[in-house]
Amino acid sequence: MSLLSLYLIFFKIGCCVFGGGYAMIPLFMDELVTKHALMNEQEFADVIALAQMTPGPVGLNAATYVGQLQGGFVGATVATLGVLTPSLVLGFVLAYCLKAFSQNRHWQAVLSGVRPATLGLIAASVIFFAETSLFTSKLSALWKAGESFGISWQGVVIFAAAILAQSLWKIKFIWILMGGAVLGWLLNLF
Repeated sequence: MSLLSLYLIFFKIGCCVFGGGYAMIPLFMDELVTKHALMNEQEFADVIALAQMTPGPVGLNAATYVGQLQGGFVGATVATLGVLTPSLVLGFVLAYCLKAFSQNRHWQAVLSGVRPATLGLIAASVIFFAETSLFTSKLSALWKAGESFGISWQGVVIFAAAILAQSLWKIKFIWILMGGAVLGWLLNLF
C-alpha cells in the first residue's frame, strides 16, 4: 500500500469521527478489515487491545501501529499524521466558532445531533468486542436459522474477574489488563 493511500485512509477516519478513540473503532474496522483487507477481525482486535494498553489515545495508537505494520517508521508517521490532521484543523476552527457562535441555536442543534451519533459508534465498538471475546459467534447468529450461538466461558470468567478486581479492590486498569491476558492464556489451555 502506498504512503498516500495510507494517509488518506486515516485522514478519512479522522474526518468522520467525533467523540474520541472508541468512536473510531467501527470506522477503523470498516476501512482496515472490510474495505482494504489489511488485517482480519482477530488481528484487528489484537491491534485495538495493544492500542488500549499503550499510553495515549486509542485511535492514535492504533493508527500508529497499523501504519508501522504497513510501512515501518515512515508508515507509522504517515498514518499518525493522517488521523491527526482533521482533528488539529477542526480544533482550530471549532475554537474560533465556539467563541463566535456559542449562543447560536443552530450551532447548539448541530452539537446535540452529534452526541447520539457518537454514542452509537461507541455502542458498535462494545458489540464488536463482545463478539470477539464473550461470544463464540456473531450476535446476528441469534436470529439466523441454522447458526450456532454460544458464550465463551473463558471470556465470561475474565470479564467477571475484571469487574470484581475493579469494583472490590480498585486495582489499577493496567494490572487488570495484564491479569486478563495471563488469565486468558491460562484458561485457553483447558
